Amino acid sequence: MTQDESIMTKIQKVEDTLNESMYKLDMLTKKLKTKLLTMETREELETQLEEIKEVLKKNEEKLKKLRKQNTKSFMIAASIIFVCFLLYGLYLMFYGTI
Repeated sequence: MTQDESIMTKIQKVEDTLNESMYKLDMLTKKLKTKLLTMETREELETQLEEIKEVLKKNEEKLKKLRKQNTKSFMIAASIIFVCFLLYGLYLMFYGTI
């Protein structure tokens, strides 16, 4: 990911990857439930399942970090807005005109 992307864009990409991985996980789980699989196929599907679980875990952690970063950005913006209104209110109190 490049530095030019916003946090929301990064969050959306990670969520899309998570949804795609969840779909693959569901499909593999359904395939593994069938009894018509050979041992080789079953083992191959199980290794794929483990790989997808690892990808899911990494993406969930990445999503938590991005959401935490997004919350920090929001708090900074809200603080700046509060300070601006506070300074404007103080200005009006002392000078009484706009």
